[in-house]
Amino acid sequence: MGNDGGVIAVKRKFMRHGQHKQRDEQADKDAVREKRTTMCALTDEPLRDPIVADKLGNLFNKDKLIERLLDRTLPDEFGYIRSMKDVVNCKFYADDKGKSRFHCPITMQVFNGKHPFIVQKKCGCVLSEKAFKEVKSTECLMCGAPSKEKDRWSLILSEERASDVLASLVKADTKPLKRKRIEETSTTELPKSKVRAVNEANAAVKAEKQKSAVFASLFSSEDETKKSANDLLMTIGGMRYTLS
Repeated sequence: MGNDGGVIAVKRKFMRHGQHKQRDEQADKDAVREKRTTMCALTDEPLRDPIVADKLGNLFNKDKLIERLLDRTLPDEFGYIRSMKDVVNCKFYADDKGKSRFHCPITMQVFNGKHPFIVQKKCGCVLSEKAFKEVKSTECLMCGAPSKEKDRWSLILSEERASDVLASLVKADTKPLKRKRIEETSTTELPKSKVRAVNEANAAVKAEKQKSAVFASLFSSEDETKKSANDLLMTIGGMRYTLS
């Protein structure tokens, strides 16, 4: 750079047209983000109320998303959306100037993809992330509804953040379900009143078997573990009962 021949400028900012190319790339990214704030991610149609958002920050026209879910024609890229429970209704605040552009009524930041925005799952209010950082609150700053950090979904996520969120959704979806431990399958199919009677009968038989060897021999012809609740026969004090 000192014209002494000892330094070669290889950085893009020193190269001819290098800065122009960098500005063009940034302009393309800004255009894509702005498009995502005004167009339905499913149909590329202009967004119109009612609008819904998914956990990856994509925005949809609610009626179009419902149609695709009913017709089972949702693209694979949105396969993580299985019902309307996977999206949240968005309440945007329009610009006071009457333009179609949405904005944050707290910070006055425009919703154009350059500023991070959040939708609250409980109430659907869409505010800028800066508003929550400046005003610490567990309630919505607009309607007063409960607002926990875990219930705040970021909108228009970058590719990196969207990949992380999608990976967590896939991991949660493939997590094995916890199965309840059932000790006696034969009694769980019965009403509660019969289950209680069977348990009492089993306890009485066990107690009598411990007291008398003769009484225990009455049940030695058949393995007790193989009996079902409806087939259990009990003989106590000369009387014979059948549980059915």
